[in-house]
Amino acid sequence: MSGEEVQLGDRVQFSGTFATVVVVSDGENYQLASGYEDHSGAGRGLMACDDDGTLTTIDNSDERLIFVQRGTV
Repeated sequence: MSGEEVQLGDRVQFSGTFATVVVVSDGENYQLASGYEDHSGAGRGLMACDDDGTLTTIDNSDERLIFVQRGTV
């Protein structure tokens, strides 16, 4: 990853696809964007929703993850 700590609502790029972070989890605690409550209890990492609506689960340390812009929720 680019070194920036990714937070809920941030814009990221993963494998060339732009997405918004909708779930952030450290394995015990999690943050969920509105409408993603079904994903409470997600494992460690984050979930991003790309501009086409596809959800992808990503490990925070994945080198394909690039921080683009700080978002708001």
